[in-house]
Amino acid sequence: RATAPANKLAFPFNLRPLLAGWNALFHQTKDFKANPAKSEQWNRGAYLVESLGHCSGCHSPRNALGAEQRQAYLAGGFAEGWEAPALTSLSRAPIPWSEDELFAYLRTGHSRYHGVAAGPMAPIVRDLKALPDEDIRAMAVYLDSFNDAGSDRQAQDTLAAKLESATQVTVASSTGARLYQGACAVCHEVGGLPLFGTRPSLALNSNLHSATSDNLVQVILHGISEPVSSDLGYMPAFRNSMSDAQLEELVTFLRRQFAPDKPAWTGVRETIARVRSSAH
Repeated sequence: RATAPANKLAFPFNLRPLLAGWNALFHQTKDFKANPAKSEQWNRGAYLVESLGHCSGCHSPRNALGAEQRQAYLAGGFAEGWEAPALTSLSRAPIPWSEDELFAYLRTGHSRYHGVAAGPMAPIVRDLKALPDEDIRAMAVYLDSFNDAGSDRQAQDTLAAKLESATQVTVASSTGARLYQGACAVCHEVGGLPLFGTRPSLALNSNLHSATSDNLVQVILHGISEPVSSDLGYMPAFRNSMSDAQLEELVTFLRRQFAPDKPAWTGVRETIARVRSSAH
């Protein structure tokens, strides 16, 4: 026998009858229906992404009442202090997502052109290991349908090499550059030997090209202690070895160096303080 715990939700969320009104406004009870105009593989991916996967729960923005904005499906959102970036052509990544890169990311937790799964996404990719390759491929096919037609692999490789060569750090001319070379370059410098797994390129990393600094601050402060697999390697946390001022210098430098075509982030110090406090 167990006694139900007392309702400790704050007002007005402690008033259960209000859920009836919310459901009337936003909840959809319709069953999934296959789109006859699409392939069987696309429909399988749609079923997995929209129902079982519920990817829009994180990757779609929400309105003031917490409901997903259906007109902005998979256009990006926030969850657990992390940005869940857009999975559509609204993605700010320098190289657009493709079916093959979506498959690689969902299957292994790593995309050559986008980075490594971290934060709340890492356990999701670990759980996806239970799915066969054909289901992961179906999800990739469905998600890729929300992106503009991408370039071929050779064109992507050429663009990646161009971005990486243009953003290599050659001189430690600032505090941020010195922090990068002392704490980051050993694993992230392009062209070196992998020391602890993959060597994610910061010039291609989606977090560096985002509109907010949240994900970059999160991963620098907390590291990646539980990667999708040990093959990807681990990233140390720097929350106890860098001050807020040093972190701000590093984050500002990384944005300027590896996403030079993007505007400087604002409110970086406030983001660092918020992420630090949320960890407690």
